[in-house]
Amino acid sequence: MAESIVTAELQIAVVGGGNDSLSSYISSAVKALDNKGVQYQVTPMGTAIQAKNIDQVFNACKAAHDAVMDMGVNRVVIHITIDHRLKGYKGLDEKVQSVISKLKNL
Repeated sequence: MAESIVTAELQIAVVGGGNDSLSSYISSAVKALDNKGVQYQVTPMGTAIQAKNIDQVFNACKAAHDAVMDMGVNRVVIHITIDHRLKGYKGLDEKVQSVISKLKNL
């Protein structure tokens, strides 16, 4: 049987910071993910995370949340989408490559 995998997308928005740029907050959150040892891929609209179990994903998301809050923000909105797959492991890169290969055949 293939290995279980949990894929998530994390979107963080600081509310009322008075600055249009979120990159410093996102950088801090991504550093926290890096410290948790999960695989991740930053995208323009969020960060994809992949781990072996749901606890790793939740712990990584909490670390990202805490990193942003530790920057002194008053309010943060976080959206988390989770796909827990028990069979048919596909890594983040494999999922992207699957779409690219199908585009070539259109």
